[in-house]
Amino acid sequence: MTKPTPDLIETMHADETGAIDLLPEHLARLAGSAKALGYSYPGEDAVIQKIEAACSKQAASSLRVRLLLSQAGMISVEAVPLGALVDAPLIGLASSILNSEEPLLQHKTTHRPWYDATTKWLATHGTYFDQIYVNERNELCEGSRSNIYLRMDGKWLTPPLHSGLLGGTMRARLLSEGLAQEAVLHLNDLPHAQAVRLSNGLRGWFDVKLDASLLPGHFLP
Repeated sequence: MTKPTPDLIETMHADETGAIDLLPEHLARLAGSAKALGYSYPGEDAVIQKIEAACSKQAASSLRVRLLLSQAGMISVEAVPLGALVDAPLIGLASSILNSEEPLLQHKTTHRPWYDATTKWLATHGTYFDQIYVNERNELCEGSRSNIYLRMDGKWLTPPLHSGLLGGTMRARLLSEGLAQEAVLHLNDLPHAQAVRLSNGLRGWFDVKLDASLLPGHFLP
């Protein structure tokens, strides 16, 4: 039996007025992935209309907006109230390794089997925001739902796409504004970072704490 083709996903944050600050980045990524993967793209206006319609059905509150685009170009959008983020959430290390050559890592789709274990783990660990993955070269990649940044020598650094990760919308904004820059980072860089942050299109850019107890034997001098 043929497996269904995965949908493309965009998960966005809408403020109390229904405005999505990162909408240009979300639209650019969606259109880029549709073109790269051969999906029908109904056009920017049609996508925006669907988003606005979903947001208008909710009372004035911060919203989590989830858009799905099928291979045939069908759009569905769901908007629900967004809860508060835990202050300075923890991050841990994922047990599996990402393959930097996997092409779908650079597209946000419903086919995400490499993150399944972390998704289940996070459901029972409420003080954690994510687990961080490394690739076959022990390079830092990303979390299951976030990009990672290390503060090194006064600069915010984030892994390049060729390490094996999704180009997040908040990441794209930070790079374009010069607030962060790409650099190959390794697991052993974590204990030397002056600070650690994560970002995604839903929660923005925020500080996290490292749970070093989940990383036995990985931190080398």
